Amino acid sequence: MQGGPEKLSFNRSTGTFGVITNNPTISLGLFDPYKQQAINFNNLVQNHQKTIELHNQYKALEERAVFCLKAKDKVIEEMTRKSLAKEAQLKKALAEAEFWKKSLEQKSAVCSDLAGRLLEIKRRETKTKVVAERKYAEEAESSTGENSDNVLDTARTRGCKRRRL
Repeated sequence: MQGGPEKLSFNRSTGTFGVITNNPTISLGLFDPYKQQAINFNNLVQNHQKTIELHNQYKALEERAVFCLKAKDKVIEEMTRKSLAKEAQLKKALAEAEFWKKSLEQKSAVCSDLAGRLLEIKRRETKTKVVAERKYAEEAESSTGENSDNVLDTARTRGCKRRRL
């Protein structure tokens, strides 16, 4: 349908020009059902497009969820494997620590036994040495014939005197 001739109009209160077209007006009553059908069809098309968009988003989310689940499973497997490896290392370290502890206890027992024996030998030597020094001092004293009350006159000094003679 083509419009009729156009006229210019001037609004004095606002001072603006406008274009007026002479279109024959059609009764809205005849076109209302068609207009409603067009609106419904537009809504249907828009809803269909939204549905397609939502479906595409759903598919993308579903793919992402599957990817995340696979990644989670891989991480769990890797952590389980690492955990088992660490557990094996820990068991090995505990066994080694237990071995060293037993070895240390054995060595400690041997060392304390040897220290006890050495102490006993030193005590015997000291006793023997003291007895020998006394005996030697008595012999030295009797051989020189000196029986002095001098404090510095000990068994050693007497032994030294005897050697000089």
